Amino acid sequence: MIEVRRHEHAADAQELADAALDAIEHGPGVWLGCDVDVPGLYRRQATVALDPLLVFYLDGRRLHVVPHGGLGRALAATVTDGVPGEAKQNVDGRIQIDTTHTPALALWRQLLARLDAPPPELGLYGLLAFDYWRLQDDSVPLPDDGRRRAVLMLPRRVLRIDDGGAMARVVEFQFPGLAPRPGTDAAAPAARMDVRADDHPPGGHAAAVARGVARLQRGELCSLVLSQTFRRPVGAVDAGAAFARLRRDNPYPAMFFVNAGGGERLFGASPDVQVRADAAWVETAPVCGTVRRGGDALDDHAQARELLNSAVDEASLAVCADSDRNDKARVCVPGSVEQLLRRRLHFFSTLIHTIDHTRGRRRADVDAFDIVLAHATPATVTGMPKAAAREAIEAIEPAWRGWYAGAAVHIGADGGCQALTMLRFARLVDGWAEVRTGGSLLADSDPVREEQETQLKAETLFRVLGGGSPRPATISVPAPPARRVHFVDGGDALAAAMREALFQAGARFDVDAPTSSVALRVLGDGPLDATVVTDADGADDADGADDMPTLAINQTGLALLQRQPGVAPAALERLQPPQFGRTLQCTAHPDGPLAALGTFEVGVYATHRMLSAGLPPGWTAAAEGADGRVVAAFDRHHRQAVLLCRPDSVLSQRHGAGRRLLVALMSTLMAALTTPATTPVSTTEKESST
Repeated sequence: MIEVRRHEHAADAQELADAALDAIEHGPGVWLGCDVDVPGLYRRQATVALDPLLVFYLDGRRLHVVPHGGLGRALAATVTDGVPGEAKQNVDGRIQIDTTHTPALALWRQLLARLDAPPPELGLYGLLAFDYWRLQDDSVPLPDDGRRRAVLMLPRRVLRIDDGGAMARVVEFQFPGLAPRPGTDAAAPAARMDVRADDHPPGGHAAAVARGVARLQRGELCSLVLSQTFRRPVGAVDAGAAFARLRRDNPYPAMFFVNAGGGERLFGASPDVQVRADAAWVETAPVCGTVRRGGDALDDHAQARELLNSAVDEASLAVCADSDRNDKARVCVPGSVEQLLRRRLHFFSTLIHTIDHTRGRRRADVDAFDIVLAHATPATVTGMPKAAAREAIEAIEPAWRGWYAGAAVHIGADGGCQALTMLRFARLVDGWAEVRTGGSLLADSDPVREEQETQLKAETLFRVLGGGSPRPATISVPAPPARRVHFVDGGDALAAAMREALFQAGARFDVDAPTSSVALRVLGDGPLDATVVTDADGADDADGADDMPTLAINQTGLALLQRQPGVAPAALERLQPPQFGRTLQCTAHPDGPLAALGTFEVGVYATHRMLSAGLPPGWTAAAEGADGRVVAAFDRHHRQAVLLCRPDSVLSQRHGAGRRLLVALMSTLMAALTTPATTPVSTTEKESST
């Protein structure tokens, strides 16, 4: 047995995180973390493995054991002493083992088993490629193809940052029974990027998806995940700084940054925790279903509703969840597998996902490798059945997946483990970056939409690699000019909210200011018999401002339209039932003052509506609802406008519609100040509402 001693000391969390990123940028190391908090599912924390004593590289059938320092050489000799002489050789200071004689999995298990009373932080940290499931199949030897399927490190030092940085500590390991061995440090086998072009030209991935969908329609598979790789020259990228931006602006449950040695670095933010286990439980959180975040809270709601209403996405996650439960049943106590969450929406910085949460009680006779291998190639990244899906992937995808859909792992010497599915990551080699993305397919999937989804997922990483934020530009509403406004409360129950909306649109209120200094009058919402509207031209209004430009809101706007001097009351239609807190789709007239809004949504609180044909003479509709009702109208001659909705409602916030409506109408009224007020026009001069 190898005696292990553990030493721990506290550290400043930010300084520790900065030092860890710098260390991984310049030498071998592994950062595994979670940057979101969801009670019962995710907790913000990070584990960082540094200063490796041993690094294992599995290339095809050859396992390279690379020691670091005298203690690493002593450990390497100890762990490989049982390998037959003909199966190993020393190559430039590293031990090369033919795994047809001694499987890599057996050697790793042997190393962890020799550690006496190991602390929970000690273990193997690193990467497992997509087809690491082959490690457990003793009947079929690994292909002798030279492909790198694993990089695992045994660290001398582990950093722990918990609760989002509230606590941080450094854990160091000593092995007092081992005497350091002399020698020179060995170099890691060099990494390669053999292809430096995208997997497909535009439309190529859609064609590949169509071939996969054909298999699904023939019933060969329940589901299938297909992917494609994008490659770009990026020069000398500071991967540590890029990962820091990703953590700040695109936090996810599975964050990883790995310097694998040999000139290869990887960093990413994945939604998928492939599996994690402690002494009692085995847990997974499969992810399936993706939609882009909106430009604001209302956009998010609309996107999330579309995702939840998607039968394809619901079925995709169900298939993944069933496969996941099957994986768990192989390593859990019979009868203990349970569904904790079903299709829960999670809003991340750029995307919205639906996620399940499953767990089962761990069987006493399984180790960490058993648990991780049981969950290899989950249905979320392959399809169902998994074996048939892997065959389809090999037949349809143009290139081997490599690390994509594999796992960034910690295999604990104490039996604990975590595996983070490697999605949404960049691989950097020789000044080039490759980003691979994919999506889950069913028999009714749309190939064009699937190709667009892979492009959407890749955008985040290339923005980060270019030095920017992973977040796309948000919809912005220009800051409006400040205007002196006289607000007349018509008895509105939401008058304070209306004043707040006006303030955000540039209105400034001063009740003590003389009327002559006020630029605009706003008549707040009220009943149809609103007393704030006594005369269309304001002659009898309490403030005495005969010619002041006027904007009337909602029901008060209808009252203003009905009380035009010398004109019969405008025709209104009663709404049955009344509409309160409802959304109305609207379209602005292309030649009117609201043209820039195009199509938009507003919130309505209404008992009546007016169609554009019912507008009084001299009034022009500026926007109409999908049902033909007038939403906004103006009378340039008398400098009056009405907004027949609630611009202050939460339902009017999508793309800033409520604020933009107020700004545009107030601007139109202010511009009308340059035109003298006139007497009302005759009915023959009535302007067209279209």
